[in-house]
Amino acid sequence: MNIGAALGKPFNNIVNLVIGIVLMAIPLLNILTIPGYFLRIAKRTMDKDNKLPGFENFGELVVNSIKVIIVGIVYAIIWMIVSFILMFIPLIGPVLVLVCNIVFMFIALSAMMTLAKSGNIGEALGIPTVAKKAMNVGFIVSVIVGGIITAIVMGVVFVILLVIAGASLLPSLTPLLTGGVMDPAALATLIPILITSFAVGMVVLVVVEYIMMVFFYSLVAESYQA
Repeated sequence: MNIGAALGKPFNNIVNLVIGIVLMAIPLLNILTIPGYFLRIAKRTMDKDNKLPGFENFGELVVNSIKVIIVGIVYAIIWMIVSFILMFIPLIGPVLVLVCNIVFMFIALSAMMTLAKSGNIGEALGIPTVAKKAMNVGFIVSVIVGGIITAIVMGVVFVILLVIAGASLLPSLTPLLTGGVMDPAALATLIPILITSFAVGMVVLVVVEYIMMVFFYSLVAESYQA
């Protein structure tokens, strides 16, 4: 499990990184391209290619994205049915639902890795084989480590954005915080600051989320192949 290589992958081709971020930010187009692109990243990682792939063969990205959606919907339906049944078991129902959620998370990720490797929806829906691979210790560890690192990075960035936004609003809000009356001019500047802070924050979060998803898929795919 090479965490450094996975973290560095998003930055070894800045052009592809920028294209991916732009696609990630465009509604509908992101749904039809980004899932397929993450599969491409996983497949290249399994093939020992640590370069950030390009966006050539755009049609393939769309087809693979649709495959991801189909597989995701099937597993979501199975998860909901199983969770619904477990929920009615006396006393231990809630605990079993929690365990079910965790198990299905690993199985679903294993299914996506299978889909990336084979491109075959049938294989990705082969629950016994997919579940067996999901229980591999290396795979489980990579998912946990990747998830923790991603959560920490996203959390830190979110807190930093909140601090910056708060600092930018503080001058305008000082009169209210000190029990005074806000100057109309200060109030007029508050709305543009809020809008700007929100817009900048959303852009930063999209960029960081995309980078961390590239990292996560790379890390998990490496362990899945191993």
